[in-house]
Amino acid sequence: MKRLCLFAGYSQDGLMEDYVIYYVRELAKLADVYYMADCEMPKSELDKLTPHVISAQAFRHCKYDFGSWGKLYSHLQSILNKYDEVILTNDSIFGPLYSLENYFEKMSFSDCSAWSLCYNRFMMSFFVVLKPDIFLEKWFADFLTGIRPGIDKNNIVWLYESGMTSLIEQHGKNIDAVFKGNDIKLLYRAQKAFIRNGLKNVPVHIRLLTRWRTNKIRLYSDDYFILFLLKFPFIKKQAFSFNDNHFHQLAPTFIKKYTDYNYGLIEKSVTLNHLYPKDVKCLKYKLKRAIQNFFFEKRFKGEFYVYRICRITVWKIRRPVPDKTQLD
Repeated sequence: MKRLCLFAGYSQDGLMEDYVIYYVRELAKLADVYYMADCEMPKSELDKLTPHVISAQAFRHCKYDFGSWGKLYSHLQSILNKYDEVILTNDSIFGPLYSLENYFEKMSFSDCSAWSLCYNRFMMSFFVVLKPDIFLEKWFADFLTGIRPGIDKNNIVWLYESGMTSLIEQHGKNIDAVFKGNDIKLLYRAQKAFIRNGLKNVPVHIRLLTRWRTNKIRLYSDDYFILFLLKFPFIKKQAFSFNDNHFHQLAPTFIKKYTDYNYGLIEKSVTLNHLYPKDVKCLKYKLKRAIQNFFFEKRFKGEFYVYRICRITVWKIRRPVPDKTQLD
């Protein structure tokens, strides 16, 4: 199996962080890795990846991860037919906490043309694998090389992350995932004793205040640690900046106890990027937000803005579609 990995990066300070080097090194065991960052980065920093990648480059193009993937894809089109799989991934995650080979082996038995590590209504784009009947097709090339600058991050998810899933399905291709939201409850039931024992590592006061849910994949709330015990191989970087979870307390305990991953890589990145909750009084914040959201809440749901009062939907409006032809 010959694989190509398109790795999208970003650094506010133009630094190649150690956790990224580790992740790229692990990917290089499985694929030919090409790295591109949507930022300025000195050659001395890019050179840190030299032992693990075919090429590494960085410049500001303002198209986020999909823009980096698109530019790499366009540059490599003449050699795409040499590969059996193309991996799309980025530096928004810490890991892998477990060997990635196990997930590729599992998905080798799936009759699909594309799979992601996890799926909630669409393939979450931080780790997606594509087969030739997708990445060699013109319609997919048009999509990935047609990414426009100037779209805000919320619409990136809708237009491109969710849009890629929709496009693949529209062309009759099967999609699968290692972790699917509607399967988490079944996985939990199959390993209930192990998971409940694992959650004993959570301090009692946090357990009492947490509503442990298994009906959906949640990567930013404390429910994530159920996924972790199910051997989810990554932890989202941005999760450490949220007020209403306990990642700073729980992640070191779980990672050090159940994996061989060097938690120091996470600790270093969290400190460098100031990924700390603005309000350290987590309980106070949780109660305040819960009360506010009960009386009035505005949320994104698919292509709609949904307004709720006392948890009852009172208004739903379709989100405006950005005019991509005018965004250059």
